[in-house]
Amino acid sequence: MTTRLFIPLLIPFCPLPALAQDTLAIPEAIVQSTFTGVATSEPRNLLSLSPEQISGAGQPSLDGLLETLPGIDTRQRGPMGVQTDLSIRGGTFEQVALWVDGIRWSAPHTGHHLLNLPLDPEDIDRLQVVRGGSGALGSGGMTGGVIVQSGPAKAEGASASLEAGSFGWMRARARVDWGSDRVRHRISVSRAASSGYRENTDMRMQRLRYAGRAETQWGVWNLRFGALNSIFGAQDFYTANFPTQFEHIGLWQGQLTWQRLMGAWRLDAGLHHRQHRDRFELFREGEGYFLPDSSGTLVSSNGPAPGWYQGPNLHHSNTSGVRLSARRPTRWGEHLISLDGRSEGIISNRLGIAAYGRAGDETFTLGDRRTHLDLTAGERLRKGRFTADALANWTINSAADGPRFTPEASLAFRLDDAGRAVAFGSARRSVRMPSFTDLYYTVGGAQGSQDLLPEEADHLEFGYRLTTDLVGGQRLTFSQHLFHRWGRNLIDWVRFNGSTVTEATNLRAVHFVGQEWSLTMNATEEAAALRYLILSLTLLEADESSQGFESNYVLDVLRSKADFALGLRAAQNIHLDLRWSFQDRIGGYFDPVQGAEIAFSPVHLIGTTVRWIPESLPVAFHFRMDNALDAQYVDIGNVDQPGRWVRAGLTWSMD
Repeated sequence: MTTRLFIPLLIPFCPLPALAQDTLAIPEAIVQSTFTGVATSEPRNLLSLSPEQISGAGQPSLDGLLETLPGIDTRQRGPMGVQTDLSIRGGTFEQVALWVDGIRWSAPHTGHHLLNLPLDPEDIDRLQVVRGGSGALGSGGMTGGVIVQSGPAKAEGASASLEAGSFGWMRARARVDWGSDRVRHRISVSRAASSGYRENTDMRMQRLRYAGRAETQWGVWNLRFGALNSIFGAQDFYTANFPTQFEHIGLWQGQLTWQRLMGAWRLDAGLHHRQHRDRFELFREGEGYFLPDSSGTLVSSNGPAPGWYQGPNLHHSNTSGVRLSARRPTRWGEHLISLDGRSEGIISNRLGIAAYGRAGDETFTLGDRRTHLDLTAGERLRKGRFTADALANWTINSAADGPRFTPEASLAFRLDDAGRAVAFGSARRSVRMPSFTDLYYTVGGAQGSQDLLPEEADHLEFGYRLTTDLVGGQRLTFSQHLFHRWGRNLIDWVRFNGSTVTEATNLRAVHFVGQEWSLTMNATEEAAALRYLILSLTLLEADESSQGFESNYVLDVLRSKADFALGLRAAQNIHLDLRWSFQDRIGGYFDPVQGAEIAFSPVHLIGTTVRWIPESLPVAFHFRMDNALDAQYVDIGNVDQPGRWVRAGLTWSMD
């Protein structure tokens, strides 16, 4: 282990001097999903993006918003929301929990599809990231979670956007909000398309979403329904041996949540269902690619597909669930009880066993089903400047060898009465079940394993946060975190030296250790020229390396990541946003042409957004540039990322 990660906490636990005459106390952050559902002075490492930062980023997908956040790794196979593997603090794409409007979404087929969302960034009211695993995040929250809040606006309004750019990029979006004081509605629709930045990277994506809210005498009801259709060339996505891959994804998701105060208790409940359909072609079919000949064999200009290829992979996965929680404030803090139960299933022509296939169907002959239950009981205690949380979580899965107990505890101490300086520590345990792909996939040189064990991790974290208000109308916050993660039976897809097969396996114990520093400034006055500033550095190391094998996920982590984001009011009606990210990744990828593993190269990514918002017009204009240096790089596998990408457009709004 290199010594650089054992740097002591550099600043003593004392508040920053008050640079303004009146320094405001830190407002408590409310974690809106109900994995804890309690107000917190952030003993947990919580990041939040405001609507101002979300609009300033100018991104058409959730992964673009997360790119420059400390401790976050967005490994893109396809840009603009086509496909991104999200990881937190060096975890894998399967180890992140996603909460949307109080419901935990899951992708039991494979975590590659977790960010397939029927949700545009313009509809997000609040975005939070929990860094650090927790059993209370639900199974899958091995290294952290993403929490999205959206919904209808409180006022009437409509907007429409049109954007064009490099590589044949076109995007159109429209949204309308209407209703009364007690009942509100929102409908959003968008379509994006690109001809591709290289061969077989074209894409088309449509999103449709309804969000409704009703306040009644029986409580507050929130209804969400969304659909996604995505078609894209998947060049080199899962293997470089057969590069011309293709994928077609369809999704619809619906949920109904309810909240009510009954005496001192706050009750929350929810029902949800998610259906995900996936057609994956290892050899893309269509004009210019592979077409069936007279015998039905797929043939391209370079020859036929291999004889072992039996056609596209077809998968339909369904997740249905219920969530219940109850919270009650006490003299000393708060009680919490929550339950999250779900049924996960898949029917497929590749994944599962015949006993769970669809009877009488010649295509979906295989399948699998399992039930899952997360039960949490917690207690929060406040005494003077101390806040302590203790949570007991039990995870029960019908496919596991027994229930898993994942406890956690945290302690926060305010060094001053106003809460401008907070020190905290926590200890947690988390768990994840294998996906259906981990268990069963056996195509194109890949081999899953039904003998996989659930992966587990223990977490230990210490940190502090210092806050003050500046004379210029900004709030300054500095934080530092030291974290350890001991992983056991971590699930990875590896290719051992001398083998042509990539197989799913449980790695032995791996210890990760890292540090995060962040300095943020946010405007507290409307007229402030500096709207926000984010400067952060993350360092991470693992005590294992992929010697003797190629690790696809567990050990290909970001060794170091530095991020900078700046939002300025350059003139009265002109807003400028700048983004920079430096990423240095451990490990590499196998190049079948060279017959060797190629190490990942460090990369600098620079982007900018300029917005002109004239007061006299209902139209705002924008210009966006990503990868301004035209860097050539890969995030994962052999998938080349796009070079410089320029976009411009306008947004019409009516209140």
